[in-house]
Amino acid sequence: MKNFLYIITAFVLLMCSVSAQDVEDTLMIYGRNRFYKTHLPLGYTFQKQYPVVFVFHGGLGNPDLIEKQTGFSKKADEEGFIVVYPYGTGSFDKKLLTWNTWDCCGYADKKNINDVDFIDAVIKEIKLKYSVDEKRFYATGISNGGMMCYLLACELPDKFAAVAPVAATMFDTVSCNPKSEVSLIIFNSGDDQHIPYNGGVGEKSLVDVEKLPVETVVNLWKNKYSCFLMNKSDSSAFQKTSYKNNNGTEIVFYKMLGGGHSWPGGEKIRRFGDAPVNTVSATNLIWEFFNNISGK
Repeated sequence: MKNFLYIITAFVLLMCSVSAQDVEDTLMIYGRNRFYKTHLPLGYTFQKQYPVVFVFHGGLGNPDLIEKQTGFSKKADEEGFIVVYPYGTGSFDKKLLTWNTWDCCGYADKKNINDVDFIDAVIKEIKLKYSVDEKRFYATGISNGGMMCYLLACELPDKFAAVAPVAATMFDTVSCNPKSEVSLIIFNSGDDQHIPYNGGVGEKSLVDVEKLPVETVVNLWKNKYSCFLMNKSDSSAFQKTSYKNNNGTEIVFYKMLGGGHSWPGGEKIRRFGDAPVNTVSATNLIWEFFNNISGK
């Protein structure tokens, strides 16, 4: 009987290490149930330590939408890393959700939800539950989710090695004094009408809040970290500018020449949304960037 149980247990563990898995968890914080979904890649095993990528949905989105839009679960299966998709908050538990990022957005902002403490708590749970490389935690997201990346770089820089805001910006009311450095890879489109490249309130913005010009934000981080120009290059799809400092912290900025308010190379998830460019994959470029950076 003992041998039979051993065989069954070994078989279950083997299957768990071969099949990709999606696990949804609930976390109680400040009297509110919060949710997050974890994607364990194909071949996941406790015998190795995995990088972890947090992927934040945009305003009025949810994890299912951002997973479909970015293809990060598929990328995780190919490259071998864990993906965490946190849920924002809203009037409904799992739809039309937002993040509280300074002056934006929606429900989370109005209710003054502490999303930084939520993510900090999720990180602690992930470290307890899974076999992870604690120096290789990363974050990316689009729009309001990209704003979360900037916020985490300000508030939890010791927890993330790099962040990748897409179609996002910051605000002139921001107080950001990180105690350590986080590398950034940034994507913004010159024709984005939700997050206008030159700042202000976009023609299609759902939030009437003044936003900083994209290049002002890039310069803010460049100056904060005392980075110097490394390289500039152009293509038919983007203009790329790279910076670095003496600590090895990197900032890479892609000014997309089309695609509006979308995920470059991703899937169009809303009928009236902007069509993304298909000649560049932000998901591939982000993972390539993350894969070369480890926390201090």
